[in-house]
Amino acid sequence: MSYTITVNRRAKEGDLIFSGGGKTVTVKCYWNALKKIPAGTYLGCSATTMSRKKNSLGRPREAVFIPKVKGYSEIFIHMGKEPYANWSDGCVVINEIKMLEIYNAITPKNGRNVKVVITG
Repeated sequence: MSYTITVNRRAKEGDLIFSGGGKTVTVKCYWNALKKIPAGTYLGCSATTMSRKKNSLGRPREAVFIPKVKGYSEIFIHMGKEPYANWSDGCVVINEIKMLEIYNAITPKNGRNVKVVITG
């Protein structure tokens, strides 16, 4: 199965739309305006966990890994809290509950079966 995440960026926030497996999730998204990754289509992305970051339960934080982003070594879509942009070092940040919903919908984990499209 394949999944698509579309990030429509505007000046300070945007909309993230997840679709796949019969599920659609729409949520506001945020990023650090000084470190945002280039717009484009990123293939081979995966639902995974961030070993160096912990969620509210102290476990590795659920995320979607975006590989091969020019100028960056580790870029993710991951959870954050207000002010959301402060949680980003180039990553796209969304509400924790919505991140868990997206993460749980994607199977298998680390499957390289997610396409991420970033506009704006």
